[in-house]
Amino acid sequence: MQNLEMKRVLNQNLLVALITFTFFSFSCNSQDNASSKTMESLDLHIQGTVKSDIPEKVYLERMNERNLAVLVDSVKIGSDKTFKFNTSIPQPGIYQLNIDEQQVIGLIIDGGENLTITADGETSPDKMPEYTVEGSENINRFNAVLKEAQNFGQLRASLEEEFKTANAKQQQELRQQYQMSFNNHRETIKPMIAQMGTSLAGIIAANNFLNPDMDGEFLVSLKDQLIAEGKNHQFAQLFIQTINQQTVGSEGSIAPDFELTNLKGEKVKLSELRGKTVIIDFWATWCGPCIRSFPGMKQAKDKYADNPDVEFLFVNTFERVGEDQWNSHVQNFISKRGFQYLNPPLDIGNQTALAYGVEGIPAKFCIDPEGKIKHKSTGFLGTSEAVYNEMVEWVEGK
Repeated sequence: MQNLEMKRVLNQNLLVALITFTFFSFSCNSQDNASSKTMESLDLHIQGTVKSDIPEKVYLERMNERNLAVLVDSVKIGSDKTFKFNTSIPQPGIYQLNIDEQQVIGLIIDGGENLTITADGETSPDKMPEYTVEGSENINRFNAVLKEAQNFGQLRASLEEEFKTANAKQQQELRQQYQMSFNNHRETIKPMIAQMGTSLAGIIAANNFLNPDMDGEFLVSLKDQLIAEGKNHQFAQLFIQTINQQTVGSEGSIAPDFELTNLKGEKVKLSELRGKTVIIDFWATWCGPCIRSFPGMKQAKDKYADNPDVEFLFVNTFERVGEDQWNSHVQNFISKRGFQYLNPPLDIGNQTALAYGVEGIPAKFCIDPEGKIKHKSTGFLGTSEAVYNEMVEWVEGK
């Protein structure tokens, strides 16, 4: 039905939050190799009551990146039909309480919550089991947004059915009705999502229920807040990267500034290179396509070695070691492989790569003298000659 198609599919299951990425076949998947920085355990306290006599145990499970449940903890249900978790979780995420396979309750957890849950604890043939969750305003707010999205989805489906049998005049009226309803829906859920701030519930709601074309300013603001607050759990990094991919890298956009330290201990700040053409090559020691592109990159670097207006930065990122081992690990790699000419600035924690929306490496950017992104590419082109030629075309505009 024309103009009644939503650009985003609203998944009505609280346990599923889809953030998808496309990776190039000749690049390395950066998200599979995110920083191994150790995260603090986060406390979680849950006390609950079930109404049914059937279940005997309750399982706390975390939904992994493939949306499969991974056991975190389990407790027995007492004779008084109560249970209690005093446990910890590794990071914010989507969790669920599995009441002995009789009822599953989805929870969006940031850590530090004290939740009180009342549940039927039993699935019957005539009705779905019900539950209540107290102690988390953000879970309640997310559920309210979810309910609003479900209501709008039902209205949309109803209008689509009417559209099938309507005449031309009625179809036009239905389009107008849909557009008004859609605008009202957006104006309703945006402040509801804003109330959740940078919580995990807020991130998931913004990603799933807002439209980048219409709500781009809001999404960029949320991304900037996450960076300012230093939140770098998996969902935060994915959201930051997603928004950066939507806003960074188009021709003429301003390149995000950064300040990193290279292996010689020198500070490297992009904004201080204004007036030069800067080639940025994001790479990692474990990335085969990155290493295969080095000969062509070295050839290009050597070509412009005497040109003060051209700078090459081989930014090391997405390493598989802890932050305290990062420097020594890269230094050892450089020494063994004879890659001293790289003298890489170290993107410890991956924040620079995320700011550039890097999803696969090698990822190369050409920054013009005005500080704007002129070109970008991902992956190894297949031969050193192709890599070299691409760099020459970028620098000389041929």
